Amino acid sequence: MNAAGLETLIMNLYRHIDKDKVQFDFAVQTTEKSFYDNEIIKMGGRIISHPKPNKGIKDYKISLKNTLEKYGPYDVVHSHVLFFSGTVLDIAKKNNVPIRIAHSHNTNDSRNNALPRKIYKLIMRKKIKRNATHLIGCSKQACEYVFGKTSYQHGKSSLFPNAIDLAKFKEIKRNTRYLLEELNLPKDSILIGHVGRFTKQKNHSFIIDIFSNYSKEESRAHLVLVGEGEEIESIKEMVLEKNLSDKVHFLGLRNDIPQFMTAIDLFIFPSLYEGLGIVLVEAQAAGVPSLISKNVPIEADLNIGLLNRLDLDSDSKSKWIAKIKELIGKEEIDWFLRENALKKYKYDIDVSVENLLKIYEDKT
Repeated sequence: MNAAGLETLIMNLYRHIDKDKVQFDFAVQTTEKSFYDNEIIKMGGRIISHPKPNKGIKDYKISLKNTLEKYGPYDVVHSHVLFFSGTVLDIAKKNNVPIRIAHSHNTNDSRNNALPRKIYKLIMRKKIKRNATHLIGCSKQACEYVFGKTSYQHGKSSLFPNAIDLAKFKEIKRNTRYLLEELNLPKDSILIGHVGRFTKQKNHSFIIDIFSNYSKEESRAHLVLVGEGEEIESIKEMVLEKNLSDKVHFLGLRNDIPQFMTAIDLFIFPSLYEGLGIVLVEAQAAGVPSLISKNVPIEADLNIGLLNRLDLDSDSKSKWIAKIKELIGKEEIDWFLRENALKKYKYDIDVSVENLLKIYEDKT
């Protein structure tokens, strides 16, 4: 698995779950080596490759069926693939897997919503409801998107917060030098950060536009971007066109996100849509102020004054720049307040692991 929000949650759960009680097999749709593979194998996990469904659904179904038969019997199949969970859980049910979980992590799938796609969603939603024993999502909107508009309201689906390891944030202090030294930047530099896969959803072009205008007024500003993805080359071209190569830094995939968060002055997150945005939980845990779009679900807000929401309409860019100026240098919120909020809103990974075990053991 590569590093992204969904994968971050799965790995957080896997690291903390009792391996004497539960072991994970990871059914992936790639044969390429990925970011978390070595760590998974080191912890005793098994990575099982399957063909991509869009290359041939019949081959995928046969492959997953063979996996369940060869490596099973499985007690649980936990599916994280939005509407396609309907197919995954149908196969799991036919192979007598007792606990079958559909887990929604988003509020959009970035596909066109033409009639064939609408029919696909309708069919898959019915298959999910018919084959899943548990419906969970990272936010109310994520539940409603995949399971139906009334699923959460009527108690058919439930929230499963994207929790993080609080200890990793408690142990570190704010340290701006962490990135300044790595990037060889002046001590008085202002760092604006973003963590996210380079896809249309994350709206990197908007980030570059905003930063381009802000940096004209603030010469000390630098933008640091963590992630990879299919749109990274087009964003790099945009940076070149705007003569920002010495101001925008592409850091690739990293395994030091807590330290990264404590080294930046502002986190920016203008997503077009989100299931939740686990990086926003991490940003608040680190105490960094965040400027986000109103498309992010309210469940991401710990209500400690660190999340600031703005529209993405055509007239909003000046507001984003003004808000950046306002938030830079904002007084830090102490760990005690942040920790209490994280626990209050159930973003503690230890609590999530306990709740997950209850589902796996069917004690919900």
